[in-house]
Amino acid sequence: MNTTCPRGVYQLLLVPCLAISFTCPANANSDYDFLKIHPAAATIFQRDNLPNLALTNTHSLAYVKMYAAHGKAHTAAMLGRGMYYFPIFERHLSAQQMPLELKYLSMVESELRTDVESPSGAIGLWQFMSPTARHYGLRQNDWRDERRDPEAATLAAVTYLKDLYAEFGNWELVIGAYNCGSGRMHRAIRRAKSTDFALVRKHLPEQTQSYLAKFYAAAYISNFFEDYQIAPKIPTALNGGTRSIEVKEVNSFAQLSRICRLPISKIKRLNPQYLQGAWPDGVGSIWMVLPEEPARRYLAHFNRMPQRIDVLPEEALHEDSAYLPITEPYRILNSILVDLGGRQPAKEQSQGTRRYYSKYFLRGEA
Repeated sequence: MNTTCPRGVYQLLLVPCLAISFTCPANANSDYDFLKIHPAAATIFQRDNLPNLALTNTHSLAYVKMYAAHGKAHTAAMLGRGMYYFPIFERHLSAQQMPLELKYLSMVESELRTDVESPSGAIGLWQFMSPTARHYGLRQNDWRDERRDPEAATLAAVTYLKDLYAEFGNWELVIGAYNCGSGRMHRAIRRAKSTDFALVRKHLPEQTQSYLAKFYAAAYISNFFEDYQIAPKIPTALNGGTRSIEVKEVNSFAQLSRICRLPISKIKRLNPQYLQGAWPDGVGSIWMVLPEEPARRYLAHFNRMPQRIDVLPEEALHEDSAYLPITEPYRILNSILVDLGGRQPAKEQSQGTRRYYSKYFLRGEA
């Protein structure tokens, strides 16, 4: 992957820094489940070690100071984005039994931004180059680039990292190879005549030589940002619950915006892979992420609310049942009463303890 820094913000901030005390807090993460999966993991994933490595690495300290002092506003914004993206990363990493700490790589790659594009053409949260993206199944065309899709790109990145681990068997080499490529890492190993990253490092490109230092710093600031009075600032568009829905009745953000009563800017932020805000009619269905309530509006508009049918007990059909009179042996739970004919809301009638449904039934989401 080709790391880039949006607008050069952090390069400009990485200047001789103020003297800051970086005493490691006592409440560091104390248990890494992946050690059970990879008991021979390399040094950067040893118990209690990852966030603290920044304190013992001179290059990392410079980046920690950059995050904690001169770049506080940008760090707060980046960590805010992490509150939305990290759960996605962790879900995919857990599914592949990979170290959750690998989520910090995206901080180094893109500062957790989907809109980042490097001078060499790497794009998205995980900075995929086009050939690698295609190899891992990410679709790219005039109207869609899944390198910008948080879900699809994360799955591809985790799979790529898993392949690199199978190839190198050492997380330091894996992380370096993610940045510079597998071929360059193999050449550096041959030149160093060793798989010890400390010896291999000097044979790597300059950017890759500092890559692990940035990774350590990102892990550190993600764990201990409160110690430096940094409060993550989550973007409004990424705040709140979301759900993924299948969209097949419309073909543009504009149509979706009218139906869901949701600003186009928020739809775009949640679905950055759709480049033009529209897609061809013949595509069929696509999947989109929307806030909970707008998603419900869309499904209700096209009468596609999820349903669960519960069969009434046999006694409900008896003459003295509290459900009589009833013409259907089932009902759908948790919504308004709906007329089977005109689809108009109907009042639920009651007489004492009896509940009368007649031709009406409850329709909606369970």
